[in-house]
Amino acid sequence: MHKRDSIGPPIISLQLIRRMCKKELVEELEGNLLEYHAQLKNSSFKKLKYWYQVFNYLRPSTLKATNLKFHTMFNFNLVLTFRNLLRHKSTSFINIFGFTLGLVASIFLYFYIYSELSYDSFHKEKDQIYRAARLSGINGSPYSIGVTSGPFAEALLNDYPDDINAATRALPENGLVSFEDKKFFEENLLFADANFFEFFSFPLSNGNAKDVLKDANSVVLTQAAAKKYFGDRNPLGEILTVDNQYQFIVSGVMDEFPTKSSLEFDMVFSIQIYDRFDWFQNWWNNGLMTYVHISTPGQAQNVITQLPGFMGKYFGDDFKASGRRVDLTLEPLNDIYFNNKTRFDFLQHGSFESVFILGIVAISILFIACFNYVNLSIAQSFMRAKEVGVRKVLGVPRSRLITQFLGESLMILFFSILLSVGICQLLNPLFNSAFGLDVTLNWTDPNVLFFFAGLVITIMVTSGIYPAILLSSFKPVVVLKGSKLSSGKNVGLRKALVIIQFSISIFLIVATFLIGAQTDYLNNKDLGFDKEAIVTIDLNNSEIRSGLESFKERLLTNSNVRMVSTMSGEPGGFHDASGFILSGVEGNNRMRTAFVDRDYLELFGLEIMAGRGFSNDLSTDEENAMIFNEKAVKEIGLTPEEVIGKRVRMPGWGIENSPVVGIVKDFHFKSLRDDIEPMAIISGGRHRKIAVKVNTEDISSTLLFIDEKYQEVSPNFPISYRFLDQSLEQLYEDEKKQAKVFTAFSGISILLACLGIFGLAAYTAQQRQKELGIRKVLGATPRQIINLISKDFVILVAIATVVASPTVWYFIKNWLGNFAYRIDLPDYWYVFLLGGLIAVVIALLTIIVKTYRAAVADPTQSIRNE
Repeated sequence: MHKRDSIGPPIISLQLIRRMCKKELVEELEGNLLEYHAQLKNSSFKKLKYWYQVFNYLRPSTLKATNLKFHTMFNFNLVLTFRNLLRHKSTSFINIFGFTLGLVASIFLYFYIYSELSYDSFHKEKDQIYRAARLSGINGSPYSIGVTSGPFAEALLNDYPDDINAATRALPENGLVSFEDKKFFEENLLFADANFFEFFSFPLSNGNAKDVLKDANSVVLTQAAAKKYFGDRNPLGEILTVDNQYQFIVSGVMDEFPTKSSLEFDMVFSIQIYDRFDWFQNWWNNGLMTYVHISTPGQAQNVITQLPGFMGKYFGDDFKASGRRVDLTLEPLNDIYFNNKTRFDFLQHGSFESVFILGIVAISILFIACFNYVNLSIAQSFMRAKEVGVRKVLGVPRSRLITQFLGESLMILFFSILLSVGICQLLNPLFNSAFGLDVTLNWTDPNVLFFFAGLVITIMVTSGIYPAILLSSFKPVVVLKGSKLSSGKNVGLRKALVIIQFSISIFLIVATFLIGAQTDYLNNKDLGFDKEAIVTIDLNNSEIRSGLESFKERLLTNSNVRMVSTMSGEPGGFHDASGFILSGVEGNNRMRTAFVDRDYLELFGLEIMAGRGFSNDLSTDEENAMIFNEKAVKEIGLTPEEVIGKRVRMPGWGIENSPVVGIVKDFHFKSLRDDIEPMAIISGGRHRKIAVKVNTEDISSTLLFIDEKYQEVSPNFPISYRFLDQSLEQLYEDEKKQAKVFTAFSGISILLACLGIFGLAAYTAQQRQKELGIRKVLGATPRQIINLISKDFVILVAIATVVASPTVWYFIKNWLGNFAYRIDLPDYWYVFLLGGLIAVVIALLTIIVKTYRAAVADPTQSIRNE
């Protein structure tokens, strides 16, 4: 016995056969294995081949019966699945193509939404980080301000030592950075405290978080910045020069961020360099962000309740002098990215509304694809009734039929997922370019597996289970006798699904038109000032600021330069706010400010409605003469004539006894999302921008001339300019993205809905072949045949229009509520009819294409076959 075991097959294999296989088959199977083992004596990989044969014998037909019938319930025939898919090629194509389109939309939008929701999530203690934000307002309209001044951080630490564990500051800047012969004007510089990398969790590939910013002349680079300036060299210890004046030693290099950050930068410098400047210690010189670390929400709330006293302690005298106060609050880091209402904010922001809308769009498109599958499966089920009947007669249990049909659904879904992943990977750059997004397809993220698992479960529950149960429910006796199957309830379900599909499509079509109309309104509305052919240039270095008058004079020597003006902020750009005290008027009025030269009004074409503009002939207009807008006059509560001649104090700027010389008509110096605010245009002041109005002919040569004159005055700094109309268009970038997304995905939804109608029309024509043949014999024309088939579908689309209209009305009305200036929705009533009409036309064309062959077919053939 032992001798046989040593040269024969492994005894465990024979025991496996005896225990698991049917008793009447054991002797035959053992004999076969003994012979096969002997044949493999001189064969390579004999053990592997032998065990393959053993497991091949452990098939459902040889196994002992079990009460659970596990092998029967969870087994399906793969070959049969492929045969069925190939037998019904058009239906399989529609299902796979429909699921693929839906999955492409869902996958791409998943990565975009996940990216948006994960901003700042890599910070280990993100739930314990808060930003100090000031609370102010314009004459009763409150708002928050995202910047504070240098002294806030230390004062908060000192005053609340039991609640605040740490504080850090971050000051965004721009400047010229150079290394050897490389010079670049960088927009994303950051100056921060020494504990910045301990406070936050920005990863470092080189350097220690405690030490990288401890020296006043240290700088930490991102990997991209290190590559940009040093190539493949080790940057540590190298020296960068900022603004041709300050030198910093590279002390660290950051690693790639795990997720995106609302605080974007390319380089982080030590903020200690600013300690020498008086303005940095001024409580009112606000320009940096102050973050604090607090362990619990309760402690944070405790600090917030005490902040009015904190502000009174450090600003009490100033509040009394100005007649108004500013308060302070704490904003959780988790809330910052989606809070785009905070003013004077240097952080990246997103729109939670956009994320929510796109999520709904993705789910809607996926459901359309699922409904297509359910509709076509129900329609096809009556064609497969005999197949089900025969299989039941042969003894196949219903559980196995359900498993088989679910397996077919999974196979379709499997092919669709493979195709959609490949398409997304291939077209991702095109998607990003078309929609103005920055989506990275991170397939290695563990969350992606959960997403796909959830996707598969959702699709199977939505589209797979009901058809599988329906198909397995047919009674073999009824089917094989040839009796007609009733489809009453299923017809109602199919109609309901068609209505839902087209309701979603019409919703997206109408929303696309209305969002586009609002975007066009924003772009074309009269803003009250001239924005065409105006180039704005940043005054961002000492050379151009000191040579400003010379630069203006040089520009005006060119006949293509019509006018030049300097200002603290251009329309659509930065406008500070300050308190104004008018002689003889009680209270402190708060207004936006624009410090300008005397050509500002003429360059932008602003219209004086009372008084006068600034005069070059009056020396009193050179500094601090004021012009108010209409809104400011209304807020003050006087007539324009009564306001003109008033003397004004601005305690925050140290301005005393300045005259109001004129009133300008209101113009939209901010986004059209906001109401026009009171504004004071003040002569003189610290200018940040220069505006150059040029002729539209030969703009390229004029720009070269501007650049040349700039280099003459500021040879060590590159020019930074942009066209004003382009800057204003960027204010509505989110709306443009939404319009593009709705346009693209409404097209996808219509295509998917048409695929469903295409399949159902084909099924209807096939089911009614005999009826159509008889009608043709009796004289019906192809047009009448097509009308007969399409009538029901047109009615369904009309119902879908009625269902979709109030929903999209409600949605767009709420969306338009984000804009102070917007289209009047009732004026666009025709868009709702147009959306339904487009859906009807597309559905009709689809039906005609599919049913034309049936309408012109020889009727005798269909009658004979029937």
